[in-house]
Amino acid sequence: MSTDSHSDTTIPPHTESPFTTSIPINTPSLTMVHFPSSLKLSSSNYLGWKTQVEAILHGLDLHKFIDGSFPPPSPITEPSYNHWFQQDRLLFGALVGSLSPSIVPLIANATSSLDAWRILSNTYASPSRGHIKQLQHRLKNTSKSSDQPITEYMQSIKIIIDELSILGKTMDPEDITDVVLTGLDPTTYKPIIDAIHARDTPISFHELHEKLINHELSIVQTPPTLPSLHQPTTAFVAHPRHPQKPWHNRPSIPPSNRTPGLLPTPPQPQLSPNQKPFLGK
Repeated sequence: MSTDSHSDTTIPPHTESPFTTSIPINTPSLTMVHFPSSLKLSSSNYLGWKTQVEAILHGLDLHKFIDGSFPPPSPITEPSYNHWFQQDRLLFGALVGSLSPSIVPLIANATSSLDAWRILSNTYASPSRGHIKQLQHRLKNTSKSSDQPITEYMQSIKIIIDELSILGKTMDPEDITDVVLTGLDPTTYKPIIDAIHARDTPISFHELHEKLINHELSIVQTPPTLPSLHQPTTAFVAHPRHPQKPWHNRPSIPPSNRTPGLLPTPPQPQLSPNQKPFLGK
């Protein structure tokens, strides 16, 4: 019986050992998150802070970590949990760095970036009556100081108006205009105030801002009025003075024409050589 020396050999497929863990080749990379150092959340700028943070996270494709659309996978059944956890920790650290020191304790016990985001939202964007009253009081007492640029003044009002809008208290354009004009100096901005009050239609916030900027520029470019160095002309007429004549050349004034006042010195009596003046007893 002949035996075929050539036999087909088949390479068995690769099988994983139950004691080894496979590492995926295409592991997603982590994204480093950096917010501007000037971006610090305080108790009065939540809307501006929120707008900048959301814009940056949308650009990095990380906004899903704070909007609830990307919950954490199960740490047991999902092998991508480690990547999610690491990325969430990087985002959480960036959020902490964008807070003022007094606000950091609010999210010290937050378990994720989403948890921290909701805590901040409930603290500064919740429509509580006390929060709304506080914002309305600040808006009512906002006024422009003499050395404050008009743009800074308008921005301070816009921030409060936007925060009230988030809380469901949207203001009417005419009410906003009244707030802006009330906080202006009535003398310096009188032309603008009179022109706005004379309008038949409400003016938008941006148009009012533009008019105030133009008026501010005209004030800066107007030279200050200096006091005149010339003395005003008086109503007195200067009469030329005639040179005085010598006493002996002056004409004698008749007694009838003399004015009362000082009497002339009486003449001294002439004594003979043998007479002596009376010396008294």
